[in-house]
Amino acid sequence: MIPYSCKQFNWLAYQVNNTSFARVAPSIAGEVLDLGCGEKPFKKEIQSIADTYVGVDWPATLHAKSEIDVYADISKDLPIKNESFDTVVSFQVMEHLPEPAIFLREACRVLRPGGKIILTTPFMWGVHEAPHDYYRYTPFGLKHLLTRAGFMKINVTPNTGFWIMAGLRFNYHLYRFNNPLLKPFFIVLFWLIQTAARLLDRVDFNPDDAASYTATAEKQIVS
Repeated sequence: MIPYSCKQFNWLAYQVNNTSFARVAPSIAGEVLDLGCGEKPFKKEIQSIADTYVGVDWPATLHAKSEIDVYADISKDLPIKNESFDTVVSFQVMEHLPEPAIFLREACRVLRPGGKIILTTPFMWGVHEAPHDYYRYTPFGLKHLLTRAGFMKINVTPNTGFWIMAGLRFNYHLYRFNNPLLKPFFIVLFWLIQTAARLLDRVDFNPDDAASYTATAEKQIVS
């Protein structure tokens, strides 16, 4: 899981990502391919339930290159054989891909029939890792792209409601004014905003303003 401290201005974002992973972890099995693996935040958890685990990322990644098993641009054809994996995962990556349709097509190609894809991607979120930040996806956009790529049994789940999204976005804005002399004040303020956002999301959940979504789908079995 992604480690975090409650002193961080965005600890709730890491908590959301960890919770989202835990929700889909039971669906991960067999030989697993992690596209856009970065620093492999869920490596330990995946290895405990998978037969094999392979991480793919491009040479210009901003993350630790020591974690990468295969170097490739995942917006292009992958150097991987057809139908060689049981599960494809991709966490908070698809927004950074200029050609998401190619990415999903290739993910489908390398999956065995009935294999699963599990991905998370932001919706209501700010620009990050510029200039390689291209898209935001609605549930309908995700379903459309996955269907065209050859997937079925598509399910899209919001990872937050409005309040967590708004609280985190507010903290990211406030962080611009963070001052070392006021650090104790900001730590408390950031914690209060995130704690209130989490509580409010439980009583007034609005999935149409989610910070991110999780999508799962299966490769079609051709008879």
